[in-house]
Amino acid sequence: MRADAVDVFADQVREYCDFIKIISALALPDRLAAARLHLLKLYASALSLPAMPDAGEVDAGASPDQPHGWVGFEQKDFYWEVFDPYEQSEPVCGSLSDDLLDVYRDLQRGLALWDADHKKEAVWEWRFNFDFHWGDHAIDALRALHRACSPTA
Repeated sequence: MRADAVDVFADQVREYCDFIKIISALALPDRLAAARLHLLKLYASALSLPAMPDAGEVDAGASPDQPHGWVGFEQKDFYWEVFDPYEQSEPVCGSLSDDLLDVYRDLQRGLALWDADHKKEAVWEWRFNFDFHWGDHAIDALRALHRACSPTA
């Protein structure tokens, strides 16, 4: 396991989870800009996580609830996207709140393992869910956030 890359990712996970817990205190433009930056850093850093052969014996537990007082992204919360860019299909409605909270839930479960000194299981949890769940949410949200943060938005 590349300890330096994993340690950097764990720090970014902690920063993201802390950010999600205080996001409601920010004005909408600041929420949008900070969310874009956090997701971009997480996504780029997750690319360096090693593939793990199995999850080990430790269960990551249940997904945490959304933070108390979550306010979402007001008029910028819902956006349109094509679910699979390699298949012609009708656009579907996405939600920045759903995207950011799903990323938070997946990362928080891994962080609980990390903090309990189950490093291998934490990395497996993060990498597996990056490949099959939260990575998609991060990318979908980044496109919407890019547009929402545009000077013409």
